[in-house]
Amino acid sequence: MNMKRRRFSLAVLAGAVAGSGAAHAQSDKPLLLVVGYAAGGSADLVARAVGAELSRLLGRQVLIENVSGASGMLAAQKVLSAPADGQTLYMGGTDTVLVPMINAKARLDWDKDLLPVGRMTTVPMIFAVPRSSPYSTLSELIAALRKGVRANFSYGTPGVGTMQHLYGSLIGARARVPLQHIPYRGGAPITNDLVGEVLDSAVLVASTAMPFLKDGRIKALSVSDTQRVSQLPEVRRIGEEEGFSGLALPLWQGLFVKAGTPAITVAAYEKALLEALAQPALRSKLQESGITVAPMKGSELKAFIGPQAALYRDIVQTSKISLD
Repeated sequence: MNMKRRRFSLAVLAGAVAGSGAAHAQSDKPLLLVVGYAAGGSADLVARAVGAELSRLLGRQVLIENVSGASGMLAAQKVLSAPADGQTLYMGGTDTVLVPMINAKARLDWDKDLLPVGRMTTVPMIFAVPRSSPYSTLSELIAALRKGVRANFSYGTPGVGTMQHLYGSLIGARARVPLQHIPYRGGAPITNDLVGEVLDSAVLVASTAMPFLKDGRIKALSVSDTQRVSQLPEVRRIGEEEGFSGLALPLWQGLFVKAGTPAITVAAYEKALLEALAQPALRSKLQESGITVAPMKGSELKAFIGPQAALYRDIVQTSKISLD
């Protein structure tokens, strides 16, 4: 009996040694970080900055692969098609949760298909008006629209189903005022038309809006994030407005792996991610681009997404937003 137990123990030990050797060999391979947007944009900037720090902390090369198309869904499908071995990481965000709600063709359930490693950043959206607008705060605009001062008050966004569209829809629905959505194909033409007073208002990401706000060509009425923008301390966040108490609608970006990835691997990535986001140089670099480093553990990110997803769904259903 003792001999059998000894043989069994030796067999287990041999298996463990073989397994650790395989894991060590695998750890020498580069990691792939899949980004759902083209090189040169804000998502790509975050991925490359964070990826470089992860490479240093993990002692493994992190390769960035840009798989643009279908609002990040092509990138997600690439990750879901890969083995759940931790070799492939996915940079997800608001679109990861929102797009499947408005596009029936998007086969992704973030809660079942992905495991959150941690949140990286948030990007506030700004509800802005031209310099000549008589309104200086969101409450002033809402009060005027309720009195019927303006009909068909327009707001521009980068397109139907974007978070900018949702933010404008949220304001219109909760304040019960008429806002006319004007979809564009990018940020540049929106700012041109806002400055040129073709548009009554627009929803812009902070990095796009900031140069125009600094030189006074446009005015900010509202911030979508959970905190005020440091460069615009006087502009109230949406959750401070009457009728919007506690609400926030930030753009956010996080790191995910495919569901089924070993817990020990996810924990190692989470630890490295939080260390990376604590680096002053990285934080400074992203802050200069209008991106706020907002780290969360994987469990915290999951808890954050839950209420945000519920808010997205409420706006989508109330405003009947669809890409079908």
